[in-house]
Amino acid sequence: MCGIAGHFRSHGAATPLDLRLIAHRGPDAAGEWLSDDGRIWLGNTRLAILDLSPAGAQPMIDPATGNVLIVNGEIYNHLALRAELSGVEWRGTSDTETLLQAYARWGRDALVRLKGMFAFAIFDQARDELFVARDRLGIKPLYYAVDDGGLRFASEVKVLAGPHPGVTPESVAAYLQWGACPEDRLLFEDIETLPAGHFMTISNSGELEVSRYWPGRKNFVSPNESVPQRVRALLETAVEEHLLSDVPVASFLSGGIDSSIITALAAQKMERKLETFSVGFDVVGFDESNIALAVAQRFGTKHERIRLSEAEVIEAVTEAVGHLDLPSVDAINTYIVARAVAQRGVKVALSGLGGDELFGGYPSFRDVPRLQLLALLPRFLRKAMGGARLADLPNDSGAAGLAQWRRRFFTDEMLRAAGLPNERTPLPMPVELPDDFARISWAELTGYMRRMLLRDSDQMSMAVSLELRVPFLDHELVEYSLGLPAAEKRRYRGVKGLLVEACRDLLPPAVYQRPKAGFALPMQKWMEGPLASFVERGLEETVATGLLPEDFVAQARLDFRSRQLHWTRLWSMVVLGHFVRQNRSHENPALHSFA
Repeated sequence: MCGIAGHFRSHGAATPLDLRLIAHRGPDAAGEWLSDDGRIWLGNTRLAILDLSPAGAQPMIDPATGNVLIVNGEIYNHLALRAELSGVEWRGTSDTETLLQAYARWGRDALVRLKGMFAFAIFDQARDELFVARDRLGIKPLYYAVDDGGLRFASEVKVLAGPHPGVTPESVAAYLQWGACPEDRLLFEDIETLPAGHFMTISNSGELEVSRYWPGRKNFVSPNESVPQRVRALLETAVEEHLLSDVPVASFLSGGIDSSIITALAAQKMERKLETFSVGFDVVGFDESNIALAVAQRFGTKHERIRLSEAEVIEAVTEAVGHLDLPSVDAINTYIVARAVAQRGVKVALSGLGGDELFGGYPSFRDVPRLQLLALLPRFLRKAMGGARLADLPNDSGAAGLAQWRRRFFTDEMLRAAGLPNERTPLPMPVELPDDFARISWAELTGYMRRMLLRDSDQMSMAVSLELRVPFLDHELVEYSLGLPAAEKRRYRGVKGLLVEACRDLLPPAVYQRPKAGFALPMQKWMEGPLASFVERGLEETVATGLLPEDFVAQARLDFRSRQLHWTRLWSMVVLGHFVRQNRSHENPALHSFA
């Protein structure tokens, strides 16, 4: 796991980017490489996980080809790939070297052989071009900006933001609408995201081409197999592969279905005793540590229940906002847990992220069929039934579009009141899916999860130099689940019934016989109390910079205090204000008013 950055010029000298801005992503080492002609600069900050020796350092050069590689992430099947790469004289044991040699052997076709989370760049000496790629699900980020005759790229936006002209009403509207920046509309207008499952080439003349490599085909399921057994087998393989590490691997154990399954399988696969962590809070309604303890005891893990006071949690809330690379309304809980675990000396931890998206754990799987019926009603009837929000319900977007619409934070009416544009965010569907259940899964995976949960997980874990691994997002498991007909997923009773059936022997009944618990910190109370001044400063900044009109912010305050506006809506504005303030205080010229 690392931070990467680079500058490629078709003519003239490349400019080294400031690796200090991503030192938290890789505190163990840093490295730079400059081409002989000075046109290409590549940099890396390293969090050493595989091959802790200097043989795993980056940028890594292939002495046979002259190719140079920087990579952020992990290639979980790198040992299997090494077995295929006969004749290679290995210099070390890192997956970085495996990737470098895989590219030398198979070129771009190496991508479809990789299992893992990654964003990497290879300077191809023979082609005199840069080859950049991102993993299938978008677990690892990669941002880029085109400049005069070249391209700059990095693991975090802050590395690229300096020379760019600023934010736009469209990007502010996109952030407020979704509570996070969509990948096709980042807050900075000239910075783009390399889409998940895509690669990019930059020729020596500066010509840029982006291509998709996943998903590349329709996925089929054999009707003669036992679906729960197949799900279990894929999960066991994914977890075992995600344990690949030269440092201890721990597990986040909240007590929910997903983290309990990952923990149980990991504990069975590991030779050493698995370390597990649950975080308990002195806050009513946000402590699942007793159930987590039952799972830990069942599988003999070395468990620690980290108990935090209310004051510590409140302090972590403001810290989390300060660490954001892009604004988000929902990064707090990830930061709180990641910080607490990292303080125990842990460098790698497993997470249950992805289970809800694949196996129907969200209310959207229940709500979208109802919304499809409501969308058939005239607008005035919808408004009478559910107010302005239901009146905005689209009637031409299908199950995936409705699932995405359901995730909106700002309604059409709120955007109009803020004087902001209202653009629909397209949801590409590049692969044929069997039914609406799968389409909702796709919407959650490629919408809410990618723009918010995965980005938050990356930002907040890497802020404390912790690598977070997500076995549920193994692409073979994802493909299998998306290809299953809804009947197979609904055959078993309860939320995520198929997943529970596949892993029932692993779980104490208390894990799956209770309602799904969510993030329940008393933010409304805190925003009116100990966080009140923090809230006010954030709101004032949105007005002072011209991001939001003063009358709109004033009305939002009133609606929040009278319980007519959910705290997350006001918090999204607070985070935006602090994000602008922090970047301006760092003398970042990218942020300025568009008023």
